[in-house]
Amino acid sequence: MKLKDKLKQWLPASWVRRWRRACRRKSWQRNWSRTDYAPLWLGREISPEIVEAVADGWFPAGQPALDIGCGQGEVVAWLADRSFPSLGVDIAPAAIKRARSRYGEIPGRQEYLALDICARTPSDHQFAILIDRGCFHQIPDIDLPSYVQNILSVSVPDARLLLFVKAFRAGIPIGDPAEWKHQTARVRTAFAGAFTIIRSDQIHLDAWNGQRAEQALPGLVFWLERVPVRETTDRSRLMTEAQTAPLTRE
Repeated sequence: MKLKDKLKQWLPASWVRRWRRACRRKSWQRNWSRTDYAPLWLGREISPEIVEAVADGWFPAGQPALDIGCGQGEVVAWLADRSFPSLGVDIAPAAIKRARSRYGEIPGRQEYLALDICARTPSDHQFAILIDRGCFHQIPDIDLPSYVQNILSVSVPDARLLLFVKAFRAGIPIGDPAEWKHQTARVRTAFAGAFTIIRSDQIHLDAWNGQRAEQALPGLVFWLERVPVRETTDRSRLMTEAQTAPLTRE
């Protein structure tokens, strides 16, 4: 029996969850601490969908932005240069150290913070813009309710979220309708009562935008808007739904 299976039997679920999070933090810290760390998605340009959201106003001009899983910080720096006060959070302190070294910090305008979004939130912040270019699909199903609740708690009532997820892997053809439906159902269920999907599109997450077939990282991008909450009681109910909704498997 594997250690993780033994832990499930011997320890309370909350302890197992914390242990898994600690292992995840250690793994990402080890990766970002390596000088030769070069995953296929590292070094990609600012996603066209982010550029479009700024250009057409879907991201409200000048509103605060949160980059979840910011890595080496390029999205935060790009948004700050365009007058969006931006904060990047990442589970690995080594990633935050790299981001600060590459782009620097300007208090209130361009900042970076080591933080596990499944465990806590940036204090005293509210965001109209949220971006996740690869954090969501790394999170185990058991931690997704905490992820959703935490980003919901720091989002303004009309917040917008751009969510990038991996898809069409393991031999599944790019654009496969069943895979698209499956990933959409997973996102919709995870964010139930918190954010609603406006539209989606297929993308590539690698640094070459799919031009190198052997190194391509296909995926999907989702445009989501926060569900309107008119009364405090409704908000509490919706947050509870986001925490407890089971993930759909098709």
